[in-house]
Amino acid sequence: MPAGPGEVAVHTGTVRSWTAGAAGLVVTSHVSADPDAVRALDGQRVWVATDAGGDGGGVVPHAVFQAVAQAHRADELALTGVMLLASETRRGAVRAPASVPVHVEGGGTATDTRTVDLSRSGLRLEGADLPVDAEVDVSVHLDEGLDVHARGHVLRVDDETGEAVVRFVELDRDAAEALERTVLTELARRPRD
Repeated sequence: MPAGPGEVAVHTGTVRSWTAGAAGLVVTSHVSADPDAVRALDGQRVWVATDAGGDGGGVVPHAVFQAVAQAHRADELALTGVMLLASETRRGAVRAPASVPVHVEGGGTATDTRTVDLSRSGLRLEGADLPVDAEVDVSVHLDEGLDVHARGHVLRVDDETGEAVVRFVELDRDAAEALERTVLTELARRPRD
């Protein structure tokens, strides 16, 4: 998706090659994509979110980075000058610290709270008083005025802080992409060391 101001579009592709420099700070990647996407993104500064897929054991981590996209072939982009913003090898998606309003129903309770962090695969909530293993309905109120609805499963609750970790078990593609845009925006706002 383009990183600049204006309309945001989501494009998908397949990583053909991936190399990371020292400490993973600079990444170079070639990505197969639809020719229309290659034309649209050629010369653009973009945000990229990778999904290692399957068991996550591939050479491409779950990562978020910024790049300049250049058409390498009619159906392939070269992503260069990439600064890694986040990488996650243990989870199914990159997450970002974010405090957004959430309404949660399930486990015998209904509550309004805020997120501590979120990703396209789940979120961590401020003291929501939810039981572990509860199935819950979650409505996340994103900055862009969009409500994202998902069905989730409470994985754990911290006894000290009351923070609850919820993994999404039902989430449609549009909702997942809206959450990913929010994660990318939050990561881009963070100062880099």
